[in-house]
Amino acid sequence: MNGTTRTWTLLLLALLLAAVPAAGADLGPNQHLIPELKVNESIETIAISGVLTLQPEWDGSVTTGIPFGSIMVHTADARTLIFDSDGNQLLSISDELSAKVPTPAGVEKPCTWVHQLPNDSRVYHHDNATFIFGKAGDLILTVINEHPPPVEDPITINITSPAEGETVWIDVVPPRVAVVGEVHAPTGLHNVVVRSGTGEVSCGNRPEFACSVPVSAGENTITVVAGTHGRRAEKTVNVTVRIGLPPPPAIAVSGRVTDAGGNPVPGALVRFESVFTLDDEPLAGTNVTGEDGGYLVEGVFGYRQTVTVEKEGYAPLREEFIFENLTNDLDLELEPLPRTVPGFGSALAVLSLTGAFLLIGRKRR
Repeated sequence: MNGTTRTWTLLLLALLLAAVPAAGADLGPNQHLIPELKVNESIETIAISGVLTLQPEWDGSVTTGIPFGSIMVHTADARTLIFDSDGNQLLSISDELSAKVPTPAGVEKPCTWVHQLPNDSRVYHHDNATFIFGKAGDLILTVINEHPPPVEDPITINITSPAEGETVWIDVVPPRVAVVGEVHAPTGLHNVVVRSGTGEVSCGNRPEFACSVPVSAGENTITVVAGTHGRRAEKTVNVTVRIGLPPPPAIAVSGRVTDAGGNPVPGALVRFESVFTLDDEPLAGTNVTGEDGGYLVEGVFGYRQTVTVEKEGYAPLREEFIFENLTNDLDLELEPLPRTVPGFGSALAVLSLTGAFLLIGRKRR
């Protein structure tokens, strides 16, 4: 055989191989026409208690086994009709009366809707029909769904803790926040994931969830993602994370600032400083007295407070108080500073006045 003949022979062989489907090749759903289905209403509608399985040989005695090549139709009146590959009806099964089987998604379905298929099966969807091919490429089951799709309720997520805008105090490092809530998923829940800007955790697939997610100090957005097969929903909550022990309840203090004669001192700066700190800064609250000398300081933490009052012309007041209630009254009194003679300090002014008295006394003698 010369080179030209060998080349043409190899080319012809390649074309022939390309025209023959490889073993196990899938010809696709369009290559398999569904025959006319002959419904036999005289067949008794039964209920079954086991998951439908495929059997290469079927003798009609095992109601949960159906032959290869069968055509299964889920009707709108909640029945499952089984036909052979020629369209002859074999079985009529009531979906409502048959046993319920839990699925991996946590939803119970009639066992007519759950089919045990051989390993290495391949599934293709076309309109309302599903074609299942075996490993060798032969059609082993056709499923037609005439059942109207249910009106699906939306997936809803309810986060019960933490609350939106909550400040969370954490005294462990690295910080984590416990996220608690529940998911309503009518078609079954696949998984729940909780994530933050620091990381994410899986909370399983139960409607009630509780898990701890890593967070960072400061502002955090926590997102709960709930997914079903093909659908998902998410909900977020914003929290502020503070590192350290939580402070005691905030208190409020009101009162008046007066001088020794009981006269109001307006414009005085009143400051309440707690022994607790935030970001290494003391927690404090301030206010300025009004025309009547009144003040109100709110949101100061702790019952022990160091109170400072400052006003030009008065001696600064600094004193520690221990309060007993969340709402308190406290009147404060300022001492005026002694007046000085122009050009003299306070000490020289006193000496000058003393000398004047001595001179007057001597003159009278």
